[in-house]
Amino acid sequence: MAIKQASSSQRKRSNRRPAGRVEQYIAQVPGLNYGVLDTLVGYALRRAQLRIYQDFDRTVHDWAITPPRFSAMTLLFNNPGLKLTDLAHAMGIARSGAVEVVNALEALGYVQRTPSATDARAHALELTPEGQLVYTKTELCIREHDARVCSGLSPQDQRELVRLLGLLGTGGDQKHHTAQGVVPAPATDSEA
Repeated sequence: MAIKQASSSQRKRSNRRPAGRVEQYIAQVPGLNYGVLDTLVGYALRRAQLRIYQDFDRTVHDWAITPPRFSAMTLLFNNPGLKLTDLAHAMGIARSGAVEVVNALEALGYVQRTPSATDARAHALELTPEGQLVYTKTELCIREHDARVCSGLSPQDQRELVRLLGLLGTGGDQKHHTAQGVVPAPATDSEA
């Protein structure tokens, strides 16, 4: 089966990208005094995120993949049959946000809802055969993208950056942090 790229109308219909807001990333405009911004971690993260996002978008634009869509596809590729609530929890977003991501992926033909084997009130989410092919292709592209945006860092620096960002993401909570990244806190009964 050939990998079908998203059509222009599909990209427009199911795409909420901020593309066009920043035509070309510039680390800092020469001659401007950035004041306290140069000392703020959050500002540095946002500037890095802009650069990374622009490269990400160029890398997978033809498939209408955004970072949340890629995250959802990765989780579904590795955990077929997830319920929407579990996907939202794993992504660290509200259930309504996960609905929007899944609806967009479903409109692209990448995800399908099937009856859950364990809960008659829920649907299991899984990648379609086309979604599996697109995921496999985009995963390779994203790995190349990641290598590109991190090319100025040594492998040790990259591991340290992931570790430090993981600590920021968990508020310094070491028990939910591993060498591979952040482990989401387990859901409580009231969250399920």
